Parts: sequence; C-alpha cells; structure tokens
Amino acid sequence: MNLPSPAANFAPKALISVLIGALLCLPASLRGEILRDSRGRPVRYGGNLSAAPVNLPALRFRRVQTRAVWCSVVYNLDFPRCTDAAKFKRAFADVLAQLKRHNCNVLIFQLRANCDASYLSRINPFSRWVTGREGQTLGTFDPLVHMVRECRRSGIEFYAWLNPYRVTGATSLSKNAYLATLSPMNFARRRPDLVLASPTRSGRFALQLDPGRPEVIRHILSTVQEILSRAPVSGIVFDDYFYPYDPLLPGTDRASFLRFNPRRLSLEDWRRSNVNLLLRECSRLCRSRRVRFGVSPFGIWANSKTFRGGSLTRGMESREDIFADTLYWLHQNYLDFVIPQVYWPFDHPKAPYAAITDWWVLVARRYPRTALWIGHSPGLWGPAELANQLRYNSVHPEIRGEAVFALRHLKGGKYTSVLKQCWPVPVRSR
Repeated sequence: MNLPSPAANFAPKALISVLIGALLCLPASLRGEILRDSRGRPVRYGGNLSAAPVNLPALRFRRVQTRAVWCSVVYNLDFPRCTDAAKFKRAFADVLAQLKRHNCNVLIFQLRANCDASYLSRINPFSRWVTGREGQTLGTFDPLVHMVRECRRSGIEFYAWLNPYRVTGATSLSKNAYLATLSPMNFARRRPDLVLASPTRSGRFALQLDPGRPEVIRHILSTVQEILSRAPVSGIVFDDYFYPYDPLLPGTDRASFLRFNPRRLSLEDWRRSNVNLLLRECSRLCRSRRVRFGVSPFGIWANSKTFRGGSLTRGMESREDIFADTLYWLHQNYLDFVIPQVYWPFDHPKAPYAAITDWWVLVARRYPRTALWIGHSPGLWGPAELANQLRYNSVHPEIRGEAVFALRHLKGGKYTSVLKQCWPVPVRSR
C-alpha cells in the first residue's frame, strides 16, 4: 500500500552503528566473548556487509519465556499416519512427552496444511497426512478436542497452525488434474476458479488459493471461526506462505486484479492489501474470542539497500517478493505475537543471524504490544549453532520467546543437552 513506511525512522546507514553502540553499552558481564568460526576467525556481524565481530554474551535465564515447538503433519514430518483414534492418542502422548522432556511450554500444531483439516470439520476435508486418504476421518474422534484437553493437563499451550492459502507445494500434474485427486469437499476442488498455479524452480507447479478473491478470505475466516468454536485453543498462527516464493507468471491473477481493485492500486500494493485484509479480519475474529493471533513470517522483511529501514541483509524480501508486509501489520496492531523465521547461521554471508535478530529487536522496541518470538531451524545448522543463538537472544528482554522448527529435531537426543543447558527448568510462557 502507498503508506508511509512504519520503519521510516530506521536510517540504513546508521543501523549498524546503533546496534554496535548498544552492544558496547552493555555491562562487561553481559558482553561475553567474540564468536569465532571453525578456523578461529571472528565471525562477521553483518556477513559480507560488515566486518564488525559478533559478540556472544553470557547466557541469561528467564523466569517467564515462551518455548515453542512446531509440529508438522504435512508429509508426516513430525507426526505419523494413524489408522485409528488409539494410535493418534499414543502418537500425541509422545509429542507431549518430547515437549516436557525439553522444558517447552507451547505446541504449534499444524491443523491446515493443504486446504484440509487435522480435526473434524464441516467445511474442510480431513487431512490425508493424518489418515492416509483425504476425507477419511478417525470415526467420531476429534483430534483437536483431544489435543487441547491433553495439552491443558500437561501445562502446555496449544496453538493452531494454519497455512491459509496453499493447496499443494508442488505437483507435476496440471491444475485440473491435481484438483481432481482431492476430496469433493475440498474448497479448492469445489472452486477451481479461485486457485492460482505458479511454476516452481523444480519444473513443477504450486497451487494456492487466490488471495485477491473475497470468497477465499471468507472461507479462511470460516475455517478459523470453526476452530475457535470447537476447542479453546490458545492461539492461531499463520506461517510464511502468502503469495508464492516462486513468482506468479504475468497475468496469473489479472482477472482478480481488474475486478477487485476499487482503489486502483498498483499490482504490488494490491497484492499486499489482499494479505493485509485477511490478517486484519482474522485479528478481529480472534480477539473477539480472546484468542491470540500471530504470524511466522520469512525472516527478512526488506533489505536496507532496497527499502529504508530494512535489515543489514541481501536476501529475498517478504515485503517485495511474497507481499507479506510484517511491519505494516505491527503498525496496525494486527498481531499479538510475531515469530520471524531467522533460519540462518551467524556466519551467513547475506543473511547473518546476529544482524537480522538485532533488527527484529529494534522492531520489538517500537511495537511492544506484539510479543517477539525468534524462530530457529536447528536441523539446518546443528546443536552448536542453536546453543549460540539461544545464548545470543538471552540478553534481549525484547525477545519474549523462542520457537524451534520442528519437533523431529528434538527426537533422538541430538539437541537434548543444548536445550537442557539453555532451558534447564520449566518456566511460564507469559
């Protein structure tokens, strides 16, 4: 949208000096040590963009801290297929045991992966990732009711994770051929005119609902409303998939753009406004039920080189590339919490962890009504990197939580010692 940037006061040239200046003002006990790579060289704070070293502070412990874990059902990455309710209950008991073992207090469970439902729904088909076939349920057993009840018994908050638009991340079939494989109940199959197809780098196609269509927004809001009516979840979470990461071909959503653009916005601003509208309405809906609402966006909002107030990075930008304007959402107070996916290591040349995290800390200072949880992906980089990231975050009171993607990395014990060191005792989430 053609609005003043919420980050307009962040001068790009001054950003790194502000961050380093703040670091130097820390007491000596918190300044810690210089982080070094495997060859003993200081890790550069801004990757290729700054030679200043990363200072790794001493670990600080919190009495109140969100410690969240994502649990994916898609492709059965974190949760197995279940032939009956008893097997589901056993599998979910194992999920809770993993969280308790690692002193976590929030579960973010995937309820909507591909226009489906990992619960008994009247408007979306039961997920094939849970039972093996879309539309096949576990009888009268409702996983959502069971999971929320068991989480409450275990002292863990349950957050419902939805991918609002995605139909499939990749298929070699044509759009119509793929939609024909779905349950007749699936909204995408019932309304193929509302489905966009975009080519992926692998040569296949991704399918998603058209964010520019009012019918799509109504369907997603109805889905959220249904979840809120079925069980007392603690929160609703959207992940980072809005418009596709691989760009739409020119003209793909032209019909919607011409028909549903009364303010005559540019294509880019119109796409952002479509996502903004969904988030605004979902925020209102959740708050009317006293349920928290948040988003886990791609970690880079914008690069400082291309947008005033952006981060010290040179990567893909969520605002420009997938039309997800996180700072606008914060400025409008749509979100109760935000979980930026800072899924890079400290030594990344274009997206260094320290510079991105510190940028989000500055954002959190400006928008304190929205809780900041930093998202980690330890499976990409290993235990030592996760330990250093948690240690780095621990001195920032603006970071109110951490979210680990995903549950599968907690299994097998590879990260147990790290989490026991950083999270030695259970704490309240808020």
